Amino acid sequence: MKIFVEKSIFSNELKLFQGIFEKKTLMEILQNIKVTAFENGVLELTATDLEIGLQSSIKVDVREPGSVTVNGRDFYDLISRMPDGPVEISENNDLQIVINNATKTSKYKLMGMQSSEYPNLPDSDFSQSIHLNSAKLQSMINKTYYIISPEMKFNLGGALLSLGSERWEMASTDGHRLAFCAVDESINTGEAIEFIVSRKTLLELLKVGEDLDIDFAFDKNNLFFKAGNRVLSARIIDQKFPNYRAVIPESTRFKARLNTDALLTTLRRVLVFKTRNNGVFFRFDKGKLILERSTPEKGEAHEELQIEYSGDDIKAAFNGHFVLDFLTHVETESIEVGMNDGENSFVFKPISSQGVDFIYVVMPLNL
Repeated sequence: MKIFVEKSIFSNELKLFQGIFEKKTLMEILQNIKVTAFENGVLELTATDLEIGLQSSIKVDVREPGSVTVNGRDFYDLISRMPDGPVEISENNDLQIVINNATKTSKYKLMGMQSSEYPNLPDSDFSQSIHLNSAKLQSMINKTYYIISPEMKFNLGGALLSLGSERWEMASTDGHRLAFCAVDESINTGEAIEFIVSRKTLLELLKVGEDLDIDFAFDKNNLFFKAGNRVLSARIIDQKFPNYRAVIPESTRFKARLNTDALLTTLRRVLVFKTRNNGVFFRFDKGKLILERSTPEKGEAHEELQIEYSGDDIKAAFNGHFVLDFLTHVETESIEVGMNDGENSFVFKPISSQGVDFIYVVMPLNL
């Protein structure tokens, strides 16, 4: 194999693959990226962790076709640090990848592995794909992924993506809070379908689908997302997602309107000292919100914010970081908080949907 490729183009494409490689794996070859050069001037890149896979193709100057695998992180780190301009990459059937810059003043060798040993990605078929608006999909992912902890497994290890002909939705939960997004938009799907999409897949979608609309397809075992020259595949999580709709209050008696930045900066100040549960008391009173925090070891905090509220005096404790997560993932100037009392779920949502309806449901702490 021998190719010439512009460093900046190649580096940008390799960067997309870095989230695929796991730091620890039982199969050394899964740390590698498969690089295949074809006679028609196409370079194909492939990486997988056996749960998700990414494949992309770019146009390069192919002098000799061939295929090899090389450590994906080392390869990207080296290419990204090469001098600007064309880069020559070659391998002469000895599994030694040689990398030169245009003037031959930089020369590196990386040991590879046989491409025949690399796992195959599942075949994708986009002949009957569903077209998704990338900006709206990315907005939904940004509003839901942060609830999903990397330690969560199975049904809580991803977000539920539901697609209907007139509406698509995404929901995530950790058992203490819920993020739910919806878009009213016609898409080319028949009957409603839904899948749990893993946290890792969501994060990769944010990268590969940036500024590119998404074609979505699936088979019995896999989900496929196509964005331009890239195809992201993911194994279907064969689990049942919790009945999240049961925790969304049908209505709230009282509503408060708050300035997003004012609450964000104040809450960050209140959370300066760390405690076990990060508990913060929220007291909604006529025209104001009082935030309080007290620990014998750390000290006390008291803040008052002017808000729009005329309901009953309601006090509840929340994990302050849960509320902080919501505030850092909304783009609107104001938010609304809906409540019935101090014991049941509170509903947070931005004022103005900007095309994506978003609600965030949080259970109070028992302090």
